[in-house]
Amino acid sequence: MTFSSLVLTLEDSAAQRAQVLALLEGDARITVGTPFEERWLPVVTETATTEEGEQLADFLRDLPGVRFLDVVMVDFSGEVN
Repeated sequence: MTFSSLVLTLEDSAAQRAQVLALLEGDARITVGTPFEERWLPVVTETATTEEGEQLADFLRDLPGVRFLDVVMVDFSGEVN
């Protein structure tokens, strides 16, 4: 398993923020934290492989309503080779 701690910077639009939150909360690989000032959203992702984690991060970065994705930490210690 690979765990990633990320912070998403969301767009100013309340409608876009709500869409992003709804999508993320429906994905079992993503744990959503408490938004900070409605703009920054901490999330933790859990994926089976590093490649899946990279693909998920790319997907999150490209979501409408996400302005930036910052990587805080990635833990590869649970990945089996």
